[in-house]
Amino acid sequence: ADPTARVGPGGITQASPLRLAYLDAWLDEYRARYGAPLPAEVWTMHAFVLREERGSWGVDIPPGQDVAAGWLLPVDDHDNVESFKWQILTFRRWMADRGYGDRPLAITEFGILMPPDYGFGPERVGRFMTATFDFLLSARDPAIGLASDGGRLVQQWAWFSLADPLYPTGDLVDARHNGLTPLGLAYRQYVAATVRR
Repeated sequence: ADPTARVGPGGITQASPLRLAYLDAWLDEYRARYGAPLPAEVWTMHAFVLREERGSWGVDIPPGQDVAAGWLLPVDDHDNVESFKWQILTFRRWMADRGYGDRPLAITEFGILMPPDYGFGPERVGRFMTATFDFLLSARDPAIGLASDGGRLVQQWAWFSLADPLYPTGDLVDARHNGLTPLGLAYRQYVAATVRR
């Protein structure tokens, strides 16, 4: 067993008002069922910017929600950095308001799913990746960030994806040719420059 391992709930796809309402209902159900708050040691989330509409592209509607739509975002907003930042701040505020502000936050998945023929070529995806990395490395707030980590909002994150056959736009590796993609090269350059700072 790993004594440093932490247990937490599975992540939501994005920190939209609809999904936060779903999490509130879920926490209420947990408390009603077990008579105590959820003992989460860490919180996780995905941080995609996707449409919420029943039966449409995007992430659909969370279970138990009796609505037809939440965020009705156009495809072009998929790489909206301000929407990405808003989600992180909103989720951290949500954690703090519910007594989980002293827990780490890990973004277990984020990136670009839309294909190049929708306008998401390597340069555009690279700009989104580096802008989000810059934010994640620097974002702090003493009121809602993790105090034991200098007020940082996010403690860990993972870009999607290394190599995914269904959503290859954000791939860092070209598995067929055994090498880095243009985005993978940008990732490597970013990490090397960050390590030198």
